[in-house]
Amino acid sequence: MTKIVAGRSCLVLAPHPDDETLGCGGVVMHKLAAWSHVEVIVATDGAASHLDDPTCTTSRDALVEMRERETRLACGELGLEPDHVSFLRFPDGALAQHARDLRDRLAEEIAARRPDEIYVCALVDGHRDHVALAQAVRHLAGEGRLGGAIHWEYPVWSFDFRSWRPPGRTNKAGYVLGVVQMLRTLRAAHVSSVSIKGLQARKRRALDQHRSQVGLLEEEPDWPGLPEAFLSFFFRDREVFFHIPPVQEFR
Repeated sequence: MTKIVAGRSCLVLAPHPDDETLGCGGVVMHKLAAWSHVEVIVATDGAASHLDDPTCTTSRDALVEMRERETRLACGELGLEPDHVSFLRFPDGALAQHARDLRDRLAEEIAARRPDEIYVCALVDGHRDHVALAQAVRHLAGEGRLGGAIHWEYPVWSFDFRSWRPPGRTNKAGYVLGVVQMLRTLRAAHVSSVSIKGLQARKRRALDQHRSQVGLLEEEPDWPGLPEAFLSFFFRDREVFFHIPPVQEFR
C-alpha cells in the first residue's frame, strides 16, 4: 500500500486560497521538518468568496490581492518561503470553463518542478472548482504527464454532507442517495492518513491568516466566516488522503 513519506518532495495544488492549509497543512509541516522541498500553487484568484455579499465594500482587485497575501502568510506560518507559493489566477467559480488552459498550465508547472508527490483537492468534493482541478490532474495522469509523481487527493468539502447530495432531489431521496454515494466512495478509496498531533494549534494559526475566510477581517466585520462545525474536521488528530493509483492499475 502506498504511504505518504515526509522525505518526498511535493506540490500542493489548491483550487482556492485556504484549501492548501485546510487539506494539507499538516503534511506541509511534516515535509518541511524533514527538509523536503514543498511548493503550493493556487489555481483561482479567490475573488468570488464575498463579492456577492451585499455587505462587501472591497473591490475585486483588492480581494484578489488580499487573498494572495493571506495565502503567503498562512503558508509562512506552516514554514514555507513566499517564493514557494504561486498563483495561476483563473477566475474563481469558473475553473471548468478554462479546462484546457488549466491542464496546460499545470503540466508546465509539474514539468518544471518534478515533485515526488502531488496533492490536489478530491474529485468528490462537490464544489465545481474543486471538481475541475481534480479532473485536470486526473486527465494529466491519464496522459502520463505527472512525471511519475505519486498522486494524492485531499478532501475539503467532502466533509460537508451537501457535497454528497444529488441536486434536484427531495430531502429524503437526496439524503439516501448521498449516503449511498459516500459509502461507495469510501469502500473503493485507497485511504491514507497523517497524524497531526501536536501540530493542530500551528495549523489553526496558519488558517487564521486567511482572515477574510474565517471571520477575522476588521475591514469587513459583517463577512461570514467558515463555520466552526465544518472547520473542526481539519483539526482532529489526522489529515486524510486518497491515493489515486496510476491509470494502468485500473485496467
